[in-house]
Amino acid sequence: MAVILTAAVLTVLGAVFAAAGYCILFRKGNPDGILLKEAGKGILAGGYLFCLWKRRFLRKVRLQKRDEQFYRSMYVNESPELKRLCRECRQGLTVFGILSGFGALMMLLGVRGVFSDVRVEGFQRPGSGTEVYHLKAVYQEEEYEMDISIRERTLRESEVLAAWDEAKETLPSEILGSNPNADEVSSRLNLPKKLPGTNVDLVWMSSDYRTVDHDGRVYPSNVPAEGTVVTVTARLKYGAITEFFDIPVRVVRGNGGMDIGEMLQEELEKSDADQSYETTLELPTDMGESPIIFYKKKSRTPWLFASLLILFLCGLTAKWVSEEKQMRKEREDQLLRDYPDLVSKITLLMQAGLTLRSAWDRITEDYITSRKSETTRYVYEEMRNTRNRLNAGIPEETAYEEFGRNCGNIRYLRLSSVLVQNLKKGTGGLIPLLRKEAAEAFADRRERVKQSGEEAGTKLLVPMAGILVLILAIIMIPAFMSF
Repeated sequence: MAVILTAAVLTVLGAVFAAAGYCILFRKGNPDGILLKEAGKGILAGGYLFCLWKRRFLRKVRLQKRDEQFYRSMYVNESPELKRLCRECRQGLTVFGILSGFGALMMLLGVRGVFSDVRVEGFQRPGSGTEVYHLKAVYQEEEYEMDISIRERTLRESEVLAAWDEAKETLPSEILGSNPNADEVSSRLNLPKKLPGTNVDLVWMSSDYRTVDHDGRVYPSNVPAEGTVVTVTARLKYGAITEFFDIPVRVVRGNGGMDIGEMLQEELEKSDADQSYETTLELPTDMGESPIIFYKKKSRTPWLFASLLILFLCGLTAKWVSEEKQMRKEREDQLLRDYPDLVSKITLLMQAGLTLRSAWDRITEDYITSRKSETTRYVYEEMRNTRNRLNAGIPEETAYEEFGRNCGNIRYLRLSSVLVQNLKKGTGGLIPLLRKEAAEAFADRRERVKQSGEEAGTKLLVPMAGILVLILAIIMIPAFMSF
């Protein structure tokens, strides 16, 4: 019952969190709600409570500014606030959906009795062998755990003898296998290990093991040309019953101080012994004047499912963190790849007679014109943002300094410093400096390409090692099997 209640609470909590997100987000005056409505993303409001919790957590661990900077750098000329709100609400909906789904699944399994002990009054004996059951006994309001081993049903003497009489009529034909008849035996005999229809063991013997062994293998090479008669004997032993049955075949040449728990355990064993001839085992209902109730213990517990939920949520969080790291890394790599081309374009346009501001506008306009909808070049997006700020009246020195800081890379900081210094001192020495910077950037890109090639070669060592192990296995396994 506790499992069902806990699962119901989880299901309700997921739904309540989602509903609370809608209520909080769309209350009057909430800027996040207005932003989400204008973007037509109102359906994501169910995860807003997770969004608030995440922002509070980031503030507490002092990562709020870093998170905001990430979205500002990834969505330069879009709405970083909207992108962040949508992503966090989407994550919240995922978490709340998993919570509700997990709770509903647990509740369904709990109602079906997967996690609860089932009261039992008896067990069906196994067809063969022994089965072990884990039991919990309630006696005088105390619980005791124990194991019971239930053996297969013991056959009565009359049952064994009846099966034996029936087998004596069928065994002479059944043991022949693929041989045509008992006078022309040249291939292996089919000697059953059990008395047909029972679990009684049969032991086979032969009058001539050089011709027919105890497993029914036939050795025609040891047979004279006219053939030989071998007697195959089936021996049955079950309790006090011992029987023999001879089957002659003609082999020819051919092709080929006891506490309560111990008392309960003894009571179970006694019940098993008293009912050994019955098809079912009925468990005792009382011991002395007190009743006994047995429950079949379940091997599945809700803790396993709870652990799976926690592991899944941890994996989901790790995936989200990994995605952000990957996006940052891709942005950094792209900035480094585009740097030599950017410096070369500025140098070329300024050599053609354009001013720095005109060259900046020209590069930005070319990017906007040729940009594909699904492709974003972060450095040109930052240049586009800088151009917009210049058009808004921001001084060139301030705009270029912010450009370098927003790119967040030492090379772009150096480029912005060069541009600002030459704006203050004059552009006479700017072109030589840009040429030098472009040459160094191209040299650095060559080194990075070479390093990437070396890293790729190192990564290939793993599959190469796997192939080597596979080749060794192909060579060595047949060699060992041949011995």
